Amino acid sequence: MIISREYKTMTYTVSFSAWAYKVLVNRIMAYHQKKKVRTERLERIPENESIANPDSVNTDPDLKRCLLNCMKKICGVNTRYARILNLHYQGYGTEDICEKLGLTRTNYYTILSRARTMLVTCLEKGEVS
Repeated sequence: MIISREYKTMTYTVSFSAWAYKVLVNRIMAYHQKKKVRTERLERIPENESIANPDSVNTDPDLKRCLLNCMKKICGVNTRYARILNLHYQGYGTEDICEKLGLTRTNYYTILSRARTMLVTCLEKGEVS
């Protein structure tokens, strides 16, 4: 399927078989690189368990409740903002979030900045503007 999709972009400077082989090698290498990055992220052992598991941190229950209420309010206003905040909090990288949501880096940073501003406003005033 990859060959049939990429065939439209083929440059005719090499034979078809050489071009097809190169396309497949590049795709396989990209797949293994992506798999390696995901595996490394999953296997990473944090130095401090409380950082890796936010529920194990002894935080103020009122603060947790306020944060959850603010996230619900943000989700009600713009689901994408809440999703980006959530993925960012979970430790996903910029590239992973952009790929998952189909965003460019610039768009991601813009949305993240606006979402953070909404979250700060909500935490301070109790409302989302």
